[in-house]
Amino acid sequence: MTKNGLFLVSIGLILVMLSANAKTGTYDGLSLVTAAFLILSGVGLMLWAKRRRKTNDLIKQNSAST
Repeated sequence: MTKNGLFLVSIGLILVMLSANAKTGTYDGLSLVTAAFLILSGVGLMLWAKRRRKTNDLIKQNSAST
């Protein structure tokens, strides 16, 4: 899941870079909203995977000690 989250974050950041119009100095709103959604989804996936990994390690540690 961590790799999937990093992929979504990277696609979101690329979309932020490509949403700017250099001639007029404006941003495309729909592209920015999509990029923000991808970035937040990616961060959420990474945090969820980290919490799940930590829980699984704790369960393994407790079962090994008993």
